[in-house]
Amino acid sequence: MTVAQAEVPGEEVTRRGRAPLPPSPRDVPLPATFGDWYDLAAAHLGTAQRRDGGGRRMLAGLLLLLGLLAGAGIGTRPVLVLLGHGADGDRADVASLVVGGVIVAVTLTWWLRHRRDWGRARVLRRAWSRALRRPDVLALPVREPRPADGVDPEAMHHFRARRHAELEPYPGVKPVDGATGLLDAARAVLYPIVAAVGLLLVAVGLDQQPLADGAVALAPGVVVLVVGLAASVRAWWRLADGFALVGLEHDDAARWSGWRVLHGLQEPALLRPWWRRLNVAFLPIAGGGLILVVARLGTGSMRVDGVAVAVGVCVLPVLAVYASFALRALAGRLRARGADVEVLVLADDVPALGPVVVPPGPALLRLDGTPELRPAGGVPVPLDGATLISGAPHMVAARRHWLVLADASQVPLVCADVSRLRRRAADAGLRVL
Repeated sequence: MTVAQAEVPGEEVTRRGRAPLPPSPRDVPLPATFGDWYDLAAAHLGTAQRRDGGGRRMLAGLLLLLGLLAGAGIGTRPVLVLLGHGADGDRADVASLVVGGVIVAVTLTWWLRHRRDWGRARVLRRAWSRALRRPDVLALPVREPRPADGVDPEAMHHFRARRHAELEPYPGVKPVDGATGLLDAARAVLYPIVAAVGLLLVAVGLDQQPLADGAVALAPGVVVLVVGLAASVRAWWRLADGFALVGLEHDDAARWSGWRVLHGLQEPALLRPWWRRLNVAFLPIAGGGLILVVARLGTGSMRVDGVAVAVGVCVLPVLAVYASFALRALAGRLRARGADVEVLVLADDVPALGPVVVPPGPALLRLDGTPELRPAGGVPVPLDGATLISGAPHMVAARRHWLVLADASQVPLVCADVSRLRRRAADAGLRVL
């Protein structure tokens, strides 16, 4: 596929009138320049986003929900009567049971056939959004001439733009005519509400005696609950993947900003005050607890148990996240046995900048006496004149760091014990950025 073919929507369409899905980045040969690869990635990402995040999926989900509601509404009462939950003398309507089962089967068959390529579209969307994050791609030559205005591919990754006058504030692949993130955010909010409505209907249906009399609420409740939960999982998974990509881009900004500081191209950033380092991602969780308190106050039934539940909604997720970091840091200290710091060396996602390449795997940082990095199965690397650059903090993942050696080699690593690592590195004479 050429760059021109990628920029123009293909004439080939599927039998349903839609453009075919793009190939995987692994199956596309590298072009001559980095700009050509960027054009391919932007075009293919737009196609994958339109298939994965477009409004057609929401319409198809609504049709699925309506079909299942119709089938379950017709067939649930006969099923409950057959299971012995009907009133004395009730007889199951076999015709209703058959019609309801046929409607459910036809709806599910149509749904599975209609969405069979959506899973692949989601995988391709993730792959093409990260298509620039490969050492062989980042090593491609510059395409000349570079555009004077518009999107400059050379500014879309901080590694490529590290020598520019300033770093592009919004790097990454900008899809061609791709779906915006507004629909993804709308799904993440709407689908949990749908699941909550289904749970309420199920509770109302189970409260009826005999149970067959509650089929009017129970049948649609089960359908809405199952469909809402499944859709919520997919929506939040998609949203979390987007947040993870943004976190990687923030890491790149921190890494290459530190590199620019070492090369005199940028002044070091001032340390932010503690209140600006708080994680605002927990605000929606606190909002959920506040909504619960207000709702209980509005009904006049606010008691100690209600306050405890509301506080639990706010506090328990925060404690779970921070406790996971504390446990990982404690486990690392126990395995390091003493003053050493345990780290995990990663495979670098940019071309090597120096002669030293440390194999990925667990390693120890010796930061007393003569500082050195000791890989589990490799040769110790001296850290005289080295610099430690820390990336952006992540919500649930361990923070990434980079050791920049005196010969310009870089070693990427992760460590959950961030404060101890940075403190001991500074005490050992390393420059900490």
